Amino acid sequence: MRKPQRSELERLYAAHHRPEFLWPDPLVFARGWTDPRDGEVAALVAAAFAYGRVEKILEALGEIFDHLGDRPREALGHVPPREWQERLGRFVYRFHKGQDVALLLHLVAQALERWGTLADLFERSDPGDDLRAALSGFSDAILGGDPRPLLREPRLPPRHPVRHLLASPAAGGAAKRMCLFLRWVVRRDPLDPGYWHGRVDPGRLVVPLDAHVARVGRALGFTARKSNDWKTAVEITRSLAAYDRADPVRFDFSLFRFGMGRYGPGSVWNE
Repeated sequence: MRKPQRSELERLYAAHHRPEFLWPDPLVFARGWTDPRDGEVAALVAAAFAYGRVEKILEALGEIFDHLGDRPREALGHVPPREWQERLGRFVYRFHKGQDVALLLHLVAQALERWGTLADLFERSDPGDDLRAALSGFSDAILGGDPRPLLREPRLPPRHPVRHLLASPAAGGAAKRMCLFLRWVVRRDPLDPGYWHGRVDPGRLVVPLDAHVARVGRALGFTARKSNDWKTAVEITRSLAAYDRADPVRFDFSLFRFGMGRYGPGSVWNE
């Protein structure tokens, strides 16, 4: 199949990159926060659980955000970790349970206490020329917090389920949900809220790669790689940069969500 012309991508973007096409998408939980400090926390939590069937993702996030309330940043600073565990005691989503959500919120709260905002933490983790290193450092800094009193260990175990929620690209994986989080907070347009607008160059972003995006990317000739890994995500992004070098990931929502109807099921957000 031939690669699309830029005019075709622009028409698709204009037609589909609009709020009325947003539902169902976990992005609904990341949008609409007046205070960017609330918005960045909401975006990280929403992106962390953006795996599996989208209907179930929205149910899980709905339960979590019911407890976070309308000031999630403030909630993280005031609710003790054991209280999060009690509040979310009945929560189950795939292989994550309420105690995992409580631990994630506890670790994020520590990061905020130490670095002030998630944006400040990302900038401290960013060498300036390597997004993979920046994302890895950002994730490692949060996951490197003290998991006590929710765990007996002073460090998060290597295979703990919470590590899956903030998976970094350090080992070569696509880190789809971390890239999704970055797209949401860095870009600002009718869909992406851009709570970090002006702090990170959108031209550095990498497309959030899952099995569906990889399938569409191959069908459109954006990559010939077989593995759904970081290298494939970068290759698809470079193909999109030929259409818009300053902001290649702006085509992500319209192109790949529209493509679901043609190249695969639209109800699954893969790892």
